[in-house]
Amino acid sequence: MKRAILSLIFVGGLLTHSYAQQDPQYTMFYFNKMLYNPAYAGAKDAICGTMLGRFQWTGLPGAPNTWLVTADMPIELQDKNQLGIGITCIGDYIGFQQEQDLKIALAYRRKDVGPGHLAIGLDIGFQNKNISGATWITPNGLPASVDPGIPSGNNLNSFGFDLSAGVYYHNTNFYAGVSILHITGSRFINLNIKQARHMYFTGGYTFPIGGRSGWSLNPNAIIRTDMVTANFDVNMNAIYDINGKDGIFFGTTYRYIDAIGLDIGYTKALGKGVGMLIGYNYDINTSRLSSFNGGSHELILRFCFKPEKYFWKQWVVRHGATFNGRN
Repeated sequence: MKRAILSLIFVGGLLTHSYAQQDPQYTMFYFNKMLYNPAYAGAKDAICGTMLGRFQWTGLPGAPNTWLVTADMPIELQDKNQLGIGITCIGDYIGFQQEQDLKIALAYRRKDVGPGHLAIGLDIGFQNKNISGATWITPNGLPASVDPGIPSGNNLNSFGFDLSAGVYYHNTNFYAGVSILHITGSRFINLNIKQARHMYFTGGYTFPIGGRSGWSLNPNAIIRTDMVTANFDVNMNAIYDINGKDGIFFGTTYRYIDAIGLDIGYTKALGKGVGMLIGYNYDINTSRLSSFNGGSHELILRFCFKPEKYFWKQWVVRHGATFNGRN
């Protein structure tokens, strides 16, 4: 009963007219840049698809569960110019609140700007939030129907338009990005929720260690803020190149006043331009909720296809642009 009450109070706090952090958080954010920055679309110079699931605070009733699917690809233009296109689908479930998002990203990319490649991007889409089968427990014990902060009804649904923008700069060894999500700040009137704007700052670098040992270190960081509160993750992964095609990675992440994450994964070249990444992360909760849950789990699976000749080459040539298939 203590767990259930704690969970319901937590969920109830999220559903009030809140301006707090509302986006789902992923510990493996370094493999999940499309969610945070539309300018990332096409950055790997390949057709990539990613699936990620997070199962948070296992054992705690009403705890968040989130899935994410992204896909992106580049389109070559003239000279050093590219377009990147991408799609992001999100399902976020916490207590009796559910959310489904769909976003389409478009990025303009300019190669060889200094030591790296520069991109700016936008994504547009919608958010669908709903409440189903709600059983409210109010702090003052009054019926939920008399509390103006609690939506009336047990099956409510509301749509909102979504717009985000970002800048992304990278090369094979480092990346840095800044973005703002939910620029429109949509109001979900039926649910008494306003979507807060969020800013994200991300960065990472990969550098070899031990000469030709095959080992490298890859630190990553992300800062999140809704302009009222902020938190951050810092990560350090060790990467081992097995044979020039396959590799393993493992590391740890610290999230401010929340969790310590432990990750492990494997990358493999499947041949004919196809590569795969599979990874797992376990979060050890360090907040006051640590006594009520068994930690959090994340799983990621990614496939990338880098053909020698992109299937849209003829379209580009027909419109007078040159094709450049290099990395």
